[in-house]
Amino acid sequence: MRNMVAGCVSAALLLLSACSPSDTSGQLTRFQAGFIGTFDTYIQVLIYAETRAEFGEHFDSVRDLFEHYHALFDIFNEHEGINNLWTVNSSAGREAVAVDPAIIELLLASRQAYADTGGALNIALGAVLSIWHEYRSYGRLNPDEAVVPAYSALRAASLSTNIQNMIIDEQAGTVFLADPDMSLDVGAVAKSFAAGRAADKLRERGVVSAVIDAGGDIAIIGNALASGGRPWSIGVRHPLQDGNIDTMRVTDVSAATSGDYQRAFVVGGVTYNHIIDPSTLMPAVRFASVSVAHSDIMVAEILSTALFIKPFDEGLALADRLGAAVIWVEHDGTVHFNEAYRDISANFGG
Repeated sequence: MRNMVAGCVSAALLLLSACSPSDTSGQLTRFQAGFIGTFDTYIQVLIYAETRAEFGEHFDSVRDLFEHYHALFDIFNEHEGINNLWTVNSSAGREAVAVDPAIIELLLASRQAYADTGGALNIALGAVLSIWHEYRSYGRLNPDEAVVPAYSALRAASLSTNIQNMIIDEQAGTVFLADPDMSLDVGAVAKSFAAGRAADKLRERGVVSAVIDAGGDIAIIGNALASGGRPWSIGVRHPLQDGNIDTMRVTDVSAATSGDYQRAFVVGGVTYNHIIDPSTLMPAVRFASVSVAHSDIMVAEILSTALFIKPFDEGLALADRLGAAVIWVEHDGTVHFNEAYRDISANFGG
């Protein structure tokens, strides 16, 4: 087993039972460890296994998958020997690129997400997001010189964000960006895709109880064996103050949160978060945080982003249609939740 980093979850969603000493349930013992270096976040893995050696094999399989998908979905770097999304973006307007089937699968799911969310989740927004990324990165490193990008530059970039120009040939296994100025940014979907596939791999290996926490995108297998088979308890961080606003109680469910406190920078006393509303080309401002629970971790992450952007009524209808449990927190502390969330909540269960 390769080196592991032991630690506890510290994110918008918190596995409340993850930081106590290892315990046993029947013949299984809880082990946990984590690693860094993929998707710009800390990945924590908690698995009930018979032995530490068995846990190490499971852990390595998870890390291998994350490293593989990180290389495939990387838009910032070329990786020797593979055509990744950097290759696809670099070939925009020139040629179709033969890619790994996982890239095709991710892009098809993202195109469906675009349709489901009415365009709120658009991986073709890369030209706009790259501008915000540059200004945000500079502003965080040089807060006294931080500025917001000119709207004229954002508007010009937005002309190359039509997702219909992402041409996928499933039979040939190729992707072609018809607009030479177009680029893909899969930051809102790639991490959850990897976490979901890692959870699938653990199930194939016979794991019956586990948690994969990919920087707050949490995939859960089974129930909490150490609690006598009760659901896992997932704390929902309060976006406006210390502590948790609620606790989700879930089994075989995934969860994700989007918040305006994540990867933000400040200009003239105004905080600009990293979640860009395609309709305004500016950071979304309706909510302080949105947390989502769903059986599919990609759906949970997609919805946490889309519902952070969309008006409450539209988001509520979308959440109910896709069978997601959601809690919204406004900037004044007002909390909203749907009926599905009531069923998994500790504080709003009635």
